[in-house]
Amino acid sequence: MKAAVAGLNLLLGMVYLSYGLMTIVDLRRGWEKRGFSHFGLAWIAMAFTCGPHHFEHGLHIAVAGRDGGALDLIAVVVGLPAGVTWFLLRVDALAGGRGDRFISGTPRWISALPALSAIYLVALVGAAGAVLAGGADFNPKMTPNVLLLAVYFLVGYYLARTQLRNRRLIGGWSLSGLSLTFVFPTCGLMHIAFVLYAAAGTYTVDTHGLVIDWLAVPAALYFVWVVRSTIYLQTFDDWNNSSAGSIPAPAAAPA
Repeated sequence: MKAAVAGLNLLLGMVYLSYGLMTIVDLRRGWEKRGFSHFGLAWIAMAFTCGPHHFEHGLHIAVAGRDGGALDLIAVVVGLPAGVTWFLLRVDALAGGRGDRFISGTPRWISALPALSAIYLVALVGAAGAVLAGGADFNPKMTPNVLLLAVYFLVGYYLARTQLRNRRLIGGWSLSGLSLTFVFPTCGLMHIAFVLYAAAGTYTVDTHGLVIDWLAVPAALYFVWVVRSTIYLQTFDDWNNSSAGSIPAPAAAPA
């Protein structure tokens, strides 16, 4: 259990840091021809705060004696597929590919996502009760993680609304947009898993971890503003927001 929680958090931290590095390269490539990208900068800020959070947490479990909780493991496992999918699509884009895949219609696995999400939330609430059964001590050091849950769910809300709107317009979905839609809520629930174990006394909130999490709050708020403005409301254009599936399009038919 401990090795799995440590390893997956370290892996997730490296994936987020890789997001940031790839976005820096992408932003550098497009800056001269297309100008500044709020989405690119916001995503860099997100990647270089989320990545260190998971990396720091994984290191504490691996080498500093912190225990790994089952709920923490489940939260990471549930969120990992969406994160890895978006990561692979970014690698594809960096290599010159489309960086997205169009999903025509609404396959059964997409139709099942709302129900599966509801089941996961109910199970999470039940697991939270089990974690806190021996007592809980909530303190102000947990505040940034709670704020991140709210902000990340707000990001997911705007991304989901965009995907639903695009579904009506073009009859399909963006794989990049769908994966990013689930990245944020599941990441928020990872933060709540951390809070639950911290309240139960299993985890501790160290000074460097607290600094990382407080830096993540303004980064997340900036990302909310960018997503709402450029993707959801479309009040201004940002050439880099296609990575969020803002304007998905079917692949061209072979000649």
